[in-house]
Amino acid sequence: MSRITDSAKGQECQVRIPGVCSGDNSTVVWAHAIGLASGRGLGIKAPDLLGAYACHKCHDAYDRRIKPYGVLYHNVKECFYEGHLRSLKILIDEGIIKL
Repeated sequence: MSRITDSAKGQECQVRIPGVCSGDNSTVVWAHAIGLASGRGLGIKAPDLLGAYACHKCHDAYDRRIKPYGVLYHNVKECFYEGHLRSLKILIDEGIIKL
């Protein structure tokens, strides 16, 4: 595990999908971005920098393990990318990422 993934313990979910987010900090993990743009492929995870702090429900919705009723996937992706930016800001503020 990297300092980025280790830092997820105790963090707040930054993805915050309306109607999905559990708000349970004890389930927050570093969720890696998906899709070809992130370098992810079959059996290949995106680099740790390309991710966000996500609770188990937001992570499951983003990775499409669950399909929440009434929530369009493009809204899920938008929440993830906004959460990615918030997560990067936290990593910078905590000195885990240095500019």
